Parts: sequence; structure tokens; C-alpha cells
Amino acid sequence: MAYSQETGIEELIRLVKAGNTDAFRHVIENYRLPLYRYVYHMLQSREEAEDAVQDVFLQVLKNVEKYSLHISFTAWLYKIAYRHCLNLIRKRNGLISRLHLFHRPAVTPDYDSKLRVNELLRELTLEEKQIVLLRVVEEMTFEEISEILECKPATVRKRFERTRNKLKRKYVIEEVKNVEQGTWSSIAPER
Repeated sequence: MAYSQETGIEELIRLVKAGNTDAFRHVIENYRLPLYRYVYHMLQSREEAEDAVQDVFLQVLKNVEKYSLHISFTAWLYKIAYRHCLNLIRKRNGLISRLHLFHRPAVTPDYDSKLRVNELLRELTLEEKQIVLLRVVEEMTFEEISEILECKPATVRKRFERTRNKLKRKYVIEEVKNVEQGTWSSIAPER
């Protein structure tokens, strides 16, 4: 059976629940790359991310009967991925400090700038990194993020604002130190 772009995800999920493997292949095709990008940023390993994406889709297939329409499929899928990655990170025991969620290009192609951005991100908690990743990289709404993290949209919005302010303060402190030391190099985020 051929599926057009107009075929809604909810219809595909209904077909998957009925045992249609072709519909599940279509779901995988639609979500594989964005999910891989999300998981890769959490795990920082291509091999682990590839395995994790496969594991997440297996969990989706195994638990598709539990999915209900009261939340979006995307939020449900990312919640599964989020929990799976948290479990993998916990198994790595102690490597959370090396977790770098995203690399936004700096104004200059300076390698030191990239390292300094990573240092700023290292200051964030895992939850703060999740919110930044989902909002900035995956461009999700606060409502979708709230479904994934199981909290209110207003709470997510406040946490995002606090995290953004935290990064801004840390960035300003780092830049002032560089100016005082005479080693100015800009890592201003893209606008």
C-alpha cells in the first residue's frame, strides 16, 4: 500500500496497531533522522545513537497499543527516546559530565570557541540540557516539551528562560575574563 505525504501520523499509527508493518516502515522513515539527531546529541556517539534509535523504534512497536491520542505521537516518541537515553547515560556511570548536547557554530571558526561553548553547556543539569536541546535544536513547542518531561508548559518555559539567563551570565563572565587577560575571542551565539 502506498502512502502519500498527506497520510496523517494518527492514521499510520492506527494501521500499525492493526498489524500493518508497511505503515510502521513509513513511521520510521518520517522520524528516523530527527530522532537520530536528538539521540546523538544526548549520547554523543554515532554508534550508540544508531543502536538507540533502533531500540526506541522497537519499544514503540512493542508498546504502540499504549499510545493514545491525548498527546501527540511526536511527544510520545521523544519521551520514549528521552527515557531510553537516560537509562543509557546512567549505565555509563559518571560520563554525564562529558555530555555535549549541541554544537552551534560560533561567529569565528575558532576551535577554542567550540570548546568554550561546550564548557558553558557542561554547567547545565541534564534537565536543562534536555530543554535547550528540545527547544533550540528540535524546535519543539513548550507544550510538546512539557509532554515529554511530564510537567506543565509554564514550568518548561520558566526553566528554559532560567537556563538561557544562566548561559548568558556565564558567557559574559567568560568574555570579561578573556578581555582582562587580553585573549578576546567571540563565541556569541547565532541570532
